[in-house]
Amino acid sequence: MPEKETDLDLIDQVSRSAKYAQLADTLVSRVTKEEAQKYKNKQEIIRSARTRLHQLTSAYLAPKIDYAQWLYKFQSLDLNDQLTLKATSLSMMRLHASTCERIEVLPTFFQTLLASISPVKSVLDLACGLNPLSIPWMPLADSFTYIASDVVSPLIHFLGVYFELFGYNGEASILDLSFSIPSQPVQLALLMKTLPLMEQIEHGLSQKILENLNAEHILVTYPLRSLGGRKKGMEETYHAQFDQLVAGRDWKIQEFRFPNEVAYLVTK
Repeated sequence: MPEKETDLDLIDQVSRSAKYAQLADTLVSRVTKEEAQKYKNKQEIIRSARTRLHQLTSAYLAPKIDYAQWLYKFQSLDLNDQLTLKATSLSMMRLHASTCERIEVLPTFFQTLLASISPVKSVLDLACGLNPLSIPWMPLADSFTYIASDVVSPLIHFLGVYFELFGYNGEASILDLSFSIPSQPVQLALLMKTLPLMEQIEHGLSQKILENLNAEHILVTYPLRSLGGRKKGMEETYHAQFDQLVAGRDWKIQEFRFPNEVAYLVTK
């Protein structure tokens, strides 16, 4: 059945803000319709939908990132100069809350988490943010495949050019995990601080994602602090949530703890 005209109008109104126009249509549509069930006033619906979308996406990214300028910086690098490449990557990763919190431990982070399965031949990075810029720190095979997805379109365009620039066998695409779960087989799927956001969209979505990913291994991480820097019992809460997700599964679980993040390597 076609969408109601009122729904289409509300979705259009929400998307008139440049910040939300760059998000996956499916996510904007879903959130707007759900908020329309809660409020009668049009402006309240639009305001509430934009607030939810901000909490799910925009709160993590620095405002008005100049992706073209960052591409110019990367294009200006000597591709053999790993020190400068890493320094530039770290500078950009500071623009996303998730990767910024990981910078201090990045030299050992992926090496520690993936030691038992390295070298990794194929990666599916879901709700990736700027995490693909961590590739130089990952224990990847000489010939690897890297598939990245997110709901932010200019970010995805940037990553596509970034992969091409450095000769990575990479692919970047817009994907709303609440709408579609990838089915391609990979050695490793990354869900870096992603599952709490999925539960905000739909209760039970985390379990659905874990069950349906066609990955030999899944790296799941949770934040230990809020965006404001508070702990608020997050470690206990997320540990309990993860235990519930994997309860009764014949999966091997390895647990790791870092200052700002707890990680679980799941082997199906």
